Amino acid sequence: MSRHGSAPPSGASRRLLPPGAGRIAAAILAAICVGAPALAQSPVTFAGKRVTVSIGFSPVGIGYDTYGRELAKFLPKYLPGNPAVVAENKPGAGSMTLLNTLYNAAPKDGTEISVVGRGAPMDALLTGEKTTAKFDATKFNWIGSMNNEVAGFFVRRGAPVSGLDDILAGKPIQVGSAGAGSDMQIFGTALNAVLGTKLNLVPGYPGMNEILLAMLKGEMDGVVGYSWSAARVGSADQLKSGEFRMVMQLALDKHRDLPDVPLVMDLVRGADEKALFRLIFARQAMGRPVVAPPGLDPRVVAVLRKAFDDVHADPEFIAETTKIGLEINRVGGDEVQKLVDDLFATPRAVVSRAQKILAN
Repeated sequence: MSRHGSAPPSGASRRLLPPGAGRIAAAILAAICVGAPALAQSPVTFAGKRVTVSIGFSPVGIGYDTYGRELAKFLPKYLPGNPAVVAENKPGAGSMTLLNTLYNAAPKDGTEISVVGRGAPMDALLTGEKTTAKFDATKFNWIGSMNNEVAGFFVRRGAPVSGLDDILAGKPIQVGSAGAGSDMQIFGTALNAVLGTKLNLVPGYPGMNEILLAMLKGEMDGVVGYSWSAARVGSADQLKSGEFRMVMQLALDKHRDLPDVPLVMDLVRGADEKALFRLIFARQAMGRPVVAPPGLDPRVVAVLRKAFDDVHADPEFIAETTKIGLEINRVGGDEVQKLVDDLFATPRAVVSRAQKILAN
């Protein structure tokens, strides 16, 4: 008897199995064990699928729309299976609407990726309970950024300031803004609070084009947050003539084209102020971010990131984007992911101060 009171199988019961059955069962088990990993590691393919590159803005001017459409044009060449790739504009709340949808409703198979506003992922961090974000930015799969952006503080000829010294001395200046949540409003508010500038932020403009027109008419004296990549093309004539000039760079690092224009990070000395400005201006380091939903198979994420990188190395892509004036400075997906994670790990005291400043 066994310990549990039952008799071990008898020799007769063992002979109930047909001859060779053990060897057959072992062979079947071995085949399953070998086949299962092979099945699990089957190559990622988008064959027969439709991939959508959603763009969180309207198709106006050289900006997110142009970047997104260029990416969509070249992606099929580098995605396994050569799928159809289409670009679709899905504007709303500075691309917050798109991010909410991507996070909560998009398929988790890599067929939905988005080009979104650089500041939108940080909205919850900077606005706290008032945010409309229904997502955790750290859980997105960041595919990369098409540009490491530098924005500028531009003033018009005839403005009531002679240059940056006047602005830092607190001389009042009228500055156009697209309203709460926009780079213009956030950057201008931060400069007033930390550097003591007296920027009268005038909201209500639909976008940058309308603000630039107001500057040309003399209605506004300047704008904070106009991207250099757009300004060097869209306002080339005004920059050449001196109608517009950049007095400050708004980013973590200077642009190679602008070695003599002061950088906002160099205008603060204290560790707390530097941490605060890093939190606010770090969005520039992912100037044109591309993002996929959370919950994707890591192999799919790897394929999307590689395709993104391959597009940016494509000679035809480089030639075409150069011809139309797009500034391309690829930032890898792992770098963007780390930047987002680091920003959301900012000390609570710094985050609270930023929220209080921007709440005003």
